Amino acid sequence: MESICYRWPLAAIHGYSNDIDRLESLLAVQYQRWGMEERELGSVGDGMIVLWQSIAADSHLPHLLIMAGLHGDAPAGSWAILNFLQHNSPLLLDKVRLSFMPLVNLYGLRTGMKSNRYGFDPASGFSGDAPTAEGEILHAHARLLTQAARDGVLWCTEDPQARVAWLCVSDPERTPALALRDELIQTFEPCDGPSPEGDTCRNGLAPLPDNGDILHWLSQETRCSAARAVTPGQAALEQRIFAHHGLIGAFIASTLAP
Repeated sequence: MESICYRWPLAAIHGYSNDIDRLESLLAVQYQRWGMEERELGSVGDGMIVLWQSIAADSHLPHLLIMAGLHGDAPAGSWAILNFLQHNSPLLLDKVRLSFMPLVNLYGLRTGMKSNRYGFDPASGFSGDAPTAEGEILHAHARLLTQAARDGVLWCTEDPQARVAWLCVSDPERTPALALRDELIQTFEPCDGPSPEGDTCRNGLAPLPDNGDILHWLSQETRCSAARAVTPGQAALEQRIFAHHGLIGAFIASTLAP
């Protein structure tokens, strides 16, 4: 079982990145402000995995899912969802149906470890017959999640040892991928060549790997635009949060663009 634990100081809360109880309480305030609906998916004993959704009367609105917090050593995406909600207007929901799943691996996020309490990667095993405990919960809500990701899904994550950033995308030549890459390279040097995780990148973009993880599963089920944004953990936490905030905005804007 891994033993490396990651946590970073976070000046905005006068605390640390693994203060998940504080993050949950701050998110709850924003979800109420945005008028979002809480969907409790289940718990493996470390807290409730929750999907938050806007209540869209118009089913024809684009449906987008933003997720983070699958790896406990990658907290910036979870804090970026909070930052995005704090600095944007609920009027955005007149144009798009948004779903947020910011906290999946609650044990890992609290301890700063990539894996769950059993030493497994909660993002893996979705296309096989051996999902993790968290994966079984998400699989049980497959219809809800695939509907939430009908028109696109963005996974905000990071590599704690990386010094460059990159995106794994379902279609590197389409507008969402290019818009996300342009947003990402405003903050970080893009990976060009093999990434630290083995993705083959070209100017910050790599094809979505066929690895059976949650993103590959959702993209196969929905045929939607799918992206995994990886920021470098060697950069300052605030910088990574800022970058993911911008990526969420760019993902939504590129979906709404005519």
